[in-house]
Amino acid sequence: MTLYCNSSWQTTLQKVKFATFNEIWDFPIQWIDTPNQNRGGWSGVGCLEITFEHEPVTLFVKKQFNHTTRTIRHPIEGESTFAREYKAICFLQSHGLLAPNVVFFGQRVVNEGQQAILVTEMLADYHSLDEVQRSKLSLLQKRQLLRDVAKTIRRLHQIGIQHRAMYAKHIFVKPCENSFEVAFIDLEKSRRMVFPYLQAMTDLITLNYRTKGWSKSSRLYFYMHYLGQRNLSPWNIILCRYIKAKSARKSY
Repeated sequence: MTLYCNSSWQTTLQKVKFATFNEIWDFPIQWIDTPNQNRGGWSGVGCLEITFEHEPVTLFVKKQFNHTTRTIRHPIEGESTFAREYKAICFLQSHGLLAPNVVFFGQRVVNEGQQAILVTEMLADYHSLDEVQRSKLSLLQKRQLLRDVAKTIRRLHQIGIQHRAMYAKHIFVKPCENSFEVAFIDLEKSRRMVFPYLQAMTDLITLNYRTKGWSKSSRLYFYMHYLGQRNLSPWNIILCRYIKAKSARKSY
C-alpha cells in the first residue's frame, strides 16, 4: 500500500473520519458525473465540503478501481492513472508551477485488483480559461492573460512535461494585481517528454483546437510569447500554419 496524507490536513481529516484509505474508500461520495468505466475498471470524481481552519473548503475526491495504464516500470499490471497524476502534481510544484494541492493519495492491491484514491483542494478563486475568456476583459487584460498562459505552458514544456489534455477547461487562472496566476488540472494523462518538440506541438494543436473563441491576432500574440519572440520568424509562421491546419482537421 502507498499512502500520502498532507500533514496540515491530518488532524481535520481524523476528526471527520476521513483520514485512512478504508475511511475514504467507504465514504459515500456524490459523483459529479457518472463514473467512467473502461480499461476493465472504473474511475469517478466527487466533491466534499469540509471546514478547514474555520473556513469552508471544497475537496475533489477521486476514486478508481482497476483503471490503469501500462508503463515501462509497470508493463504488465499497469499503474493507476491517479498515481500518475499525483506524481505529476508533485513534479510541477517542485518546479514552481501551480497545480491543485494534494490532501491525500493512496493506492493498494486487493484480491479483485488495484484501488486508488486522490483527494485535492479546489483551486480557490481560480476560473477556467474558458470562463475567463467569456468574461469582460479590457484589451490590456486580454493580452496579459495570453502572455501569462503562454509563458506558463512554455515553462511546462521546458521542464519536460506534456499535458496531453491541453484544453482551456484544464487551464485555471486567477487575476492578480497586474498579472494572472496560471495552474494546470487533470494531469493524469501527462507524461515526461521523449520527443520534446513533437510532443509540445501536440499540446499546442490541442489548445488551438479547443479555444475556438480566440481571434487570429490573439493566437499570433499567444505564439509570440510562447516562443519568447517579439516577431515571428518565417519558420515560426510555418509552424503556426501547421498548427492551424492540424486543428482544422480535428474539426471534421
